[in-house]
Amino acid sequence: MLICSQPFMKTERRIEDNQQFTVETEEHLYLYSDRIVTPTKSFTISDVMDVTSKPLSAYYTFLYLHTIEGVWTFVVKSSPEQFISHYHRVK
Repeated sequence: MLICSQPFMKTERRIEDNQQFTVETEEHLYLYSDRIVTPTKSFTISDVMDVTSKPLSAYYTFLYLHTIEGVWTFVVKSSPEQFISHYHRVK
């Protein structure tokens, strides 16, 4: 059962016709009672040691998933506090 989702920004730079373009797309992290799902990977709750955040600027925040495979970093525009709070309740 889905508990919470957190949108994050994925930034891709492309070069077309000798011009550089930055494309920003929104993707989501999904928190379930037994796992956290990213667009490319799924982690069981037992494999996630912590979820933390750190402000990057007035508009962006880093969201960190501390896992047994290392730290995964996501750039979020909205506050991740609700996602982090729900994670700590599940953990």
